[in-house]
Amino acid sequence: MGVPDFFVSKSMIEPSVEKQFLLWLHKDYTRRFGYGVRNIDKCDFYTTYSVENLPEEFYEINNGMARSHVLEYAKELEAKGLLRFAENGLKFHFTKEGYEAVSASKCQRFLDALNRNPGALALAAAIVSVGSLIVAILALRNGP
Repeated sequence: MGVPDFFVSKSMIEPSVEKQFLLWLHKDYTRRFGYGVRNIDKCDFYTTYSVENLPEEFYEINNGMARSHVLEYAKELEAKGLLRFAENGLKFHFTKEGYEAVSASKCQRFLDALNRNPGALALAAAIVSVGSLIVAILALRNGP
């Protein structure tokens, strides 16, 4: 007889839930310490949050038992370099990269995506160039 599925940890977080989890942590951080990375080491988040204090997306109820996903979400985000655990394993904190990732504006995220994908930027530049060429040809053809 194996371990019930309820107790088996899933290895990945859905991107939408990952974003919600990071935003939830960020909201708590900014409520307690304001904006900026200067206090990320002082802002403790815990793996032992009661499900009564968690949004519904971060726990599940099966056969009347509640199971929090905070630990597995935090471990996954630690592997991505966005969070780090304290030595005792019960507390975790934002890394500078994690805080910046969740607090970035849409414009910053767009620019970061372009920096990570230079081919997309080159493609956009090529499309603009071809469009400009077509407009120039049409303008010269029709004359004054």
